[in-house]
Amino acid sequence: MFFKISILIILVISSIEDIRKKEICLWEILLLGGLSFSAVVASIFDGSFDLWSVLLSFLPGAAMIFLAFITREGIGYGDGLMALAIGPALGAGSSIMTIVTAVCVSGLFSGILLVLRRAERKTKIAFAPFITIGTFVAAISGSGMGW
Repeated sequence: MFFKISILIILVISSIEDIRKKEICLWEILLLGGLSFSAVVASIFDGSFDLWSVLLSFLPGAAMIFLAFITREGIGYGDGLMALAIGPALGAGSSIMTIVTAVCVSGLFSGILLVLRRAERKTKIAFAPFITIGTFVAAISGSGMGW
């Protein structure tokens, strides 16, 4: 639980920076990756390690990095790296739920901005806050998702 609360705290800090500067700092990604690595090591020692879950937890982040490449950073590489970094600490189910929730909430938010004419189709919106929301939703949705 320590690792996941720490990840949420770093995600909140990163969200504030992403809103202000539209970029994610490398040290935040490295810190999130370090926490995930530590969580995996801790799971090895407490006997709850599941290699398949760790490998699957990389899929949402890898998919986001692939989308960043295809869309020429319509989704930023930093967002994909962030999702990649938090995946192992969250586990496969929570990692997938986090990104699906983030995409749905950001789409809703973007749609509202478009309808209210506060944004245009090409307007860049910080995605880290939505990853934070998705992580929080995964945390409160149930114990079956790795929390």
